[in-house]
Amino acid sequence: MRHAILLDTKISNNSYEEWVGDDTAFWKKYIGITPEYTLIRQDYSTYPIFVDGAGNIRPTDAYLKSLNDQVVAKYGEFAFDFVMVMVHEDNWLSDPLGDKGKGIWGTNYSYIFGKQCLDYCRWDRDNSANTFGTAYHERHHSFDAMIKQETGIVIEPSLSVGIGKYDNCITHGNCDPWKYIRFQENTKSLEIMAPHLRKAFSLREQKHRDNDKRKELIGVLQDLVYLLRMQLNSKYGVTKG
Repeated sequence: MRHAILLDTKISNNSYEEWVGDDTAFWKKYIGITPEYTLIRQDYSTYPIFVDGAGNIRPTDAYLKSLNDQVVAKYGEFAFDFVMVMVHEDNWLSDPLGDKGKGIWGTNYSYIFGKQCLDYCRWDRDNSANTFGTAYHERHHSFDAMIKQETGIVIEPSLSVGIGKYDNCITHGNCDPWKYIRFQENTKSLEIMAPHLRKAFSLREQKHRDNDKRKELIGVLQDLVYLLRMQLNSKYGVTKG
């Protein structure tokens, strides 16, 4: 479970480390995985937004894709499972004007911008439980898609919900016994999904290792071709003897 954390420059290192500690303990407890986090600082003092059909203010897809593309270009397509865009509430633009905290607090984009799941998350200045719950909630949205994409398994029957009902029923808690995820709700769903999630993350990590080996092999072959061309193109510029 590997994360690229695109963290707002306004968020302190201490707050970030506290969140990492809580997040690590949570996933170790409920799915048996020790997550990895790569910190990438990002300035969110301004970013392009639009109003969607439901009246919600969101960052543009082009902007989010540009963030995702930067991560992929530097680290590779399968280096991370999640790209997390974490924006301090003072810079959060997804609130109605003059009504702080009343807009959306996050959005999940599963396999929208590439082979990763991107999460746009609000970082609460005063309440770490809100920050934790938002980051958990948005990643939870990805799990059914990730399990199906990476392992081919449809997870809804194991959770006693209909096909296509995962987000509404479980993450948003609209079906008994599930509750809307605000902090650490619906951990039973994690325990049910845990073996499938471990498999999905393992398969993705293997793809990353395979890509690294492929790049290394390509590099070796390129060096061999270059050396061969050196042999074919070597010459003396003066006549010997």
